[in-house]
Amino acid sequence: MFTEAQLDGILFAPIVLYCLLGALVFVPVRFVLGRLGVFSAVWHPALFELSLYLIITGAIIALAA
Repeated sequence: MFTEAQLDGILFAPIVLYCLLGALVFVPVRFVLGRLGVFSAVWHPALFELSLYLIITGAIIALAA
């Protein structure tokens, strides 16, 4: 589990680190799903991407706890 991160004297909450890690995992997953044509089969691609990002970030938080 992450603790507070410090950058030039500014403290960041652990959720910020989890969100950044989730974004790093989300980008390649989004690329692969786009190449497979999954986004043409969903009703609202932007809502699907947001949900996917939240699921990935939530899974990272759950695994870290």
